[in-house]
Amino acid sequence: MPYIYRGLIRCTHCGLSITPEKHKGHIYYHCTQYNGKHGAKWLREEEITNQLSNVFKRMQMPDDILKDIANSLNQLHVDKIEFHNKHYNKLINQQQQITKMMDNLYLDKLKGRITESEYDKFYTSFYDEAAEIKSQLSKLEEAQDNYYITAKYILELVNEAHELFIGSEVEEKRQLIKLVLQNLRLEDDKLLWDAAKPFDAILNVADSQRWCAR
Repeated sequence: MPYIYRGLIRCTHCGLSITPEKHKGHIYYHCTQYNGKHGAKWLREEEITNQLSNVFKRMQMPDDILKDIANSLNQLHVDKIEFHNKHYNKLINQQQQITKMMDNLYLDKLKGRITESEYDKFYTSFYDEAAEIKSQLSKLEEAQDNYYITAKYILELVNEAHELFIGSEVEEKRQLIKLVLQNLRLEDDKLLWDAAKPFDAILNVADSQRWCAR
């Protein structure tokens, strides 16, 4: 039988993994107290789910805040495309100039204007410069939309996290928890956790009740 929280939670008292067990139709999580008794409580799976559900619910943003952030993201993306195009065109011009200089260098060699050793020296320099430009172009193309896509994904995720958590199957629940939270631990009947970046900032703002101010 798959247990949602198996291997995800540790005991705050001794650091051991919290173990699931089924009793009378219910699943309970508890510390085995293998390293010594410390009065560990047993917590039903539904209670852990309820505590985590509240965490994901706190991440939800008011519609007006969500709209403002989305508009800012769109403008940022427009500015980023403009910067990308300028940088891309500059690199393309440099690439064309290097290619032309390499062609002229070869002609100089054929016509005896430069020695073989001079040709090799200049060719190596131009070749290395051309390779660096090619590398920069490749990185620029790969990175063009990465930030925008990631930011949009996070923005959509935080507002849908609660519904996703409630309505998902066991493995999807586990993946969502691992993405947003880390260092889950049980202290008596209370679940403690640390939020992963950038969700920690989102939860901090939500907890300080400054959505409207933002």
